Amino acid sequence: MKSQARVVVIGGGIAGCSTLYHLTQEGWSDVVLVERDELTSGTTWHSAAQVTNFGMSQVMIGLKSHSINLYKELAADIDYPVGYNYGDGGIRLANTQAHMDGYAHFTSLAKGMGVEFEVLDAQECSRRHPLISTENLMGGLWDPTDGHIDPAQLCQALARRARAAGAEVYRFTSVTDLTQHADDSWTVHTDKGDIRAEIVVNACGYRVNEVGAMMGVEHPVASMEHQYFITEDMPGVMEAGHRIPLLRCPISDYYSRQEKNGLLVGFYEQDCKTWGMDGIDPKFSNDLCPDDLDRVMDVLEGAIARMPALAEVGIKQVVNGPITYTIDGAPLVGPIPGKRNAFCIIGLRAGLGEGGGHGWLLAQQIVHGEACYDTWALDPRRFTGHATQELTSLYAIQDYQNEFRFHLPHEHRPAGRPAKTTPLTPILEQAGAHFTVVNGWERSDYFKPTSEFVEDYCYRFTQVHEVVAAEVARVHTHVGLAEVNGFNRIEITGSGARDWLDYMICSRVPRRIRKSGAWVSSQRIWQCESRSYDCQSARWPHLVWFRRSRRIS
Repeated sequence: MKSQARVVVIGGGIAGCSTLYHLTQEGWSDVVLVERDELTSGTTWHSAAQVTNFGMSQVMIGLKSHSINLYKELAADIDYPVGYNYGDGGIRLANTQAHMDGYAHFTSLAKGMGVEFEVLDAQECSRRHPLISTENLMGGLWDPTDGHIDPAQLCQALARRARAAGAEVYRFTSVTDLTQHADDSWTVHTDKGDIRAEIVVNACGYRVNEVGAMMGVEHPVASMEHQYFITEDMPGVMEAGHRIPLLRCPISDYYSRQEKNGLLVGFYEQDCKTWGMDGIDPKFSNDLCPDDLDRVMDVLEGAIARMPALAEVGIKQVVNGPITYTIDGAPLVGPIPGKRNAFCIIGLRAGLGEGGGHGWLLAQQIVHGEACYDTWALDPRRFTGHATQELTSLYAIQDYQNEFRFHLPHEHRPAGRPAKTTPLTPILEQAGAHFTVVNGWERSDYFKPTSEFVEDYCYRFTQVHEVVAAEVARVHTHVGLAEVNGFNRIEITGSGARDWLDYMICSRVPRRIRKSGAWVSSQRIWQCESRSYDCQSARWPHLVWFRRSRRIS
């Protein structure tokens, strides 16, 4: 085993293997992956392994498109082909107009990234998926690239290509501790020796916080038990004449795809269960949780109502294993907060579908310092200290229960709220404030005209736009007061601070400093005329008043 490497990636699932491979693609060959067991022995091995192009933002669509293109390339490799059922197509169902409007929105979003979706009516959904009923169905979204891949073959193929480019993979090697040195390099202690590394990557799936603890950090990642089963052979599948498209159903909280001559059917039940909150057995590897189909019976009834053929077939295998969620549902890919030369690629609840793209994005950040996309939506530093394990688990439960229900405009769900408030929060609430959430802070979004006012969340103009328009008009003609406690304050010091800040922002930074309540420059002094409370006031620490200043010298 090497005693020194430029990068050590910890974890041999899709996240780690993708990162290792893409580091070599960016030109770094002195890289190592360390895995405590066999590759794909964590969450990856029992994944349903669906690969879709559907994403909630253009960045996510771009990452999934990269994954799809990479997986197609791997599947076509003559020397080591990967089993990839590409282009089966997939339908996301809907029974409300708001959900159909959302599909129209996401179709437009995807088109900007060169991806073509199609909005279908109920009859066309049934024509393309012969096993579904159209009862209580309005339509769906068609993704022609939808498919699924073999998880183990995928990871082995990525590792194989990384090795060919100079990387090394150490299986059955446990990381026992991490030590950071004064020059920000690391020593990765393992049960087979130490490796000195410039950079460390945490790609440890559901064991993310075990390695995080070795760095002195806690990541807002929690695990949920997730069940699916595989049916016996189904006549409807064998007689279809084509592969059955994938199905995702927000109406009944399940998904399905073809598995040989039957179906794989997975559930996102309301009576869901967290996993590993009190620690994880060190021996848990390539393992599953006990079957618990009673917990998904209500969801199964909905699945049978949508696909009646399920009532006539037996169950061949049940899989119940942990999957990871972050506090906002999006992965954590990038620099670890508070640490230098430390990165993570964690919280990939749809790891197989997105992992190719996330490893590509992270490798660019490590090698070049930035990536080809705006990475803030995935940046681990987007959270502050409120992202505790308890709060993360509450959000994980909520996201699990709403897996196929995307957030509508202005919609902020209730789990874990309020996490952060100010002394003004109850006063604003009494005044009729409707609150949004920004980094855990409760922030007034608008003020309800009546106590009975309820906003309709949708992708159309609603009565709330009239409320906001009236508020804008008042601010335009009179005055507005805003609570700013939720905003970050950044102090920039040093002899070159002004010039650096002047370079970073669009406007010019004044060449003056403030001393004892006065603005001082080489030509004049400006002093604030207002005697109102300022942002340092003990009584009103969250308000800033803007008043005209006067020249005093």
